[in-house]
Amino acid sequence: MRILIEERVHQAIESFYDAAILKHWHTLSFDTVENKKNRLYDGLESLANYATIFPKARLKKEWINKGWQEFICEDFHFAYEITVDAHGEKVIVVHDAVHSFLYY
Repeated sequence: MRILIEERVHQAIESFYDAAILKHWHTLSFDTVENKKNRLYDGLESLANYATIFPKARLKKEWINKGWQEFICEDFHFAYEITVDAHGEKVIVVHDAVHSFLYY
């Protein structure tokens, strides 16, 4: 399955790690952050193989109301849905992301 990641997801990841670097500048290197982000995106790519096994969202009202599923990787929660594009191909659309520290 093809994976589409909405801009909102990229922004959530970037914003979280920008704030983390500012707060923990003395212990958190840019290389460490880049490695974490690379693992996140690798995890999202692996969603193509396992998207059907993850449960529906449990805590965020918006995600619950829209019926999105939830995938957790590297302490980030991702909201996604499996849909079909105009050509009849199944597509995973990742709609939102939030770090565990901010998830409620």
